[in-house]
Amino acid sequence: MNKLIVLLSLLFLSQISMAQEESFDPDEEFAKAREMAFNGKRSEAIETLKKVVAKYPTYGDVRLFLASVYGWEDKYKLAREEYEILLEQDNADRNYWIGYIKNELYSEQAMSALDLARQALILLPNDVDLVLLKARAEKNNNNLSEASETVKEFLKIEPNNVAAKEFLSGLKEDMATNTISISFSGNYFSEIYDPMLYSSLSYSKDTKIGGIVGRLNVNRKFDTYGSQIEIDAYPSITKGLYAYLNVGYSKSTIFPTFRYGAQLYKSLPKSFEVSVGIRSLKYTEYTNIYTGSIGKYFGNSFITFVPYFIPSDEGWSKSGTLTYRSYGANGDQFLAVSVGLGFSPEINRFGLDPLNEPTIDLKSQKLGISKSFKIKNNNNVAGVGVSVSHQESIFDPGQYIWISSLSLSYSLSY
Repeated sequence: MNKLIVLLSLLFLSQISMAQEESFDPDEEFAKAREMAFNGKRSEAIETLKKVVAKYPTYGDVRLFLASVYGWEDKYKLAREEYEILLEQDNADRNYWIGYIKNELYSEQAMSALDLARQALILLPNDVDLVLLKARAEKNNNNLSEASETVKEFLKIEPNNVAAKEFLSGLKEDMATNTISISFSGNYFSEIYDPMLYSSLSYSKDTKIGGIVGRLNVNRKFDTYGSQIEIDAYPSITKGLYAYLNVGYSKSTIFPTFRYGAQLYKSLPKSFEVSVGIRSLKYTEYTNIYTGSIGKYFGNSFITFVPYFIPSDEGWSKSGTLTYRSYGANGDQFLAVSVGLGFSPEINRFGLDPLNEPTIDLKSQKLGISKSFKIKNNNNVAGVGVSVSHQESIFDPGQYIWISSLSLSYSLSY
């Protein structure tokens, strides 16, 4: 009998202990989880949030935050499960729909995001955030015209909505597939030579298979004017793999009669990109230049190294350029700093081609900086660049001259 009383007492005490352990204030735990999540302790925050929703399954704010933290950790499938529960509990809460649609967009499930946005707008018509998320999903599905129509229809109802007007303005920039560009540059020498001037006018077109560029170059060197026509193409082969192709022709003595180029670019894991290519120039005979690149993206920055190898009867000449770029709103807006040295290829100086294609090797060192920036909007981009080179004279090997360069450019996309 005594043993039975002792056993029942222990069982009773254990139940009390368990009840005490399971008892907690959900609001206090929620506050702790938020603090942990915002201080980088997301795994601990997730465990705390899971504990709260296990005991309080209808505590929507906690489950919504749990879904958000899953998304921050790229656990989109787990987040999706939480959003489904939330919508089952209350499909009229706009925050649930907004969070779920964003989760699908972040996980690159644009079709799912679009379907959710359509469902949400049936229940919550003309909600600006939902309208813009629908347009964003259409944009991510490459349906830019549909995205534009979605926003335009909303603006008929709320013509002064700032967020919608800004989104539509940005969308118009994204829809631009044509670009006209003009550039001017000059090289100014410390001695012997008169300034050499370069200009170009180009038209580019974005197509489903990649970009195509037509360009006219007009240069002045040694009191001689010359022109050259070029065509560039950037075909997309498959995801993460594209090419560069080039052909050019000129009757002028300050350009090669023919020029050809080809290069293959490949994206690699860890945000690396590599390429390998060749350029070929025809003056009295063909000269081949072998090149390539290796680069890495760091957020909005990109650093790349480009080597050049030129075979000759005396052996191989070698040079290299290291460039750092910090990008702005898109790939056309950036700040760039570059340094080059070695037995550098002769570039854009004494009657030769302006695009880093050598026929004579000269010792040189170069430092350059350039800035490309928008004017009014992203479809109007201007650029300015300066550089200084210390280069061996082509007519007096062993003697060096200073060369300062200035370049200006402008492009209009529509």
